[in-house]
Amino acid sequence: MVIDKANIQDKALSIRISTNGFCFCTYVPSEQESLKYFSCPADSRRSLASNLQDAIESCQLIKHGDRYNVKAIIETSEYTCVPADYDKKSDHELFFRTCFPKSGDCEIAANRLNMQGHTILFPVENSIAEILRRLGEVTYYTPASIIISYLGYKPMNERQYMLAYLYNDIAFILAMDNGKVQISNIFKKEENENIVFYLLSIWKEQGLSQTGDTLYICGDSSVENFAQAAGRFIKNIRRINPNELFAPTLLNRAKGIPFDLQALILCE
Repeated sequence: MVIDKANIQDKALSIRISTNGFCFCTYVPSEQESLKYFSCPADSRRSLASNLQDAIESCQLIKHGDRYNVKAIIETSEYTCVPADYDKKSDHELFFRTCFPKSGDCEIAANRLNMQGHTILFPVENSIAEILRRLGEVTYYTPASIIISYLGYKPMNERQYMLAYLYNDIAFILAMDNGKVQISNIFKKEENENIVFYLLSIWKEQGLSQTGDTLYICGDSSVENFAQAAGRFIKNIRRINPNELFAPTLLNRAKGIPFDLQALILCE
């Protein structure tokens, strides 16, 4: 799926799916008071599919029997990038399974990032895909593809910088140079020291200055402690505030909506 203005701004039921819980959102950018938002946690003792089914049944935004244009963010630490020259749908399964041979029963989703010249491949559990298809036509995204796409359309002021997105169980690290991705990776969050060590390794590899270049951070409340840990080594750390990036709307006035979900809905 190509991420662009046309398929992001359509009216849709947007769902963010993770092992920690689910976010449901409907919003029309041209209608300021149209935001409807629902979230619920997941029970770690049960499967992701059974948790999602319960969340859908309890979500007040979903009417039984109706069909929706569904945009689903799949939070996963597994993804790989394929250069545009080698991007053939028939090869997606092979590319992904080569990188993640132990991945379970899943279908492989693809987000083509034309501005970056590559496609991101990531897994969607078959059981999750089956549940979502009952709601209507589904387009899948992953936090990496959304954030990379957003920064391509709305770059930061600096030519070269890094970004860290910490949310739920994932840490997403991204190095940018002149609007192009140099390195990106998503992995399970562990101790802040481990994340900082990995980030500093990339920071050094990219030739960034500890005093002159900027690290942008965003995510949930865990970024506060992370910023303190990273601040011992990097002088310029800036917390991304969605209210500064997105035009004033009801969406970014509401609390608790993840940055990647806002970017998916409001990206221009």
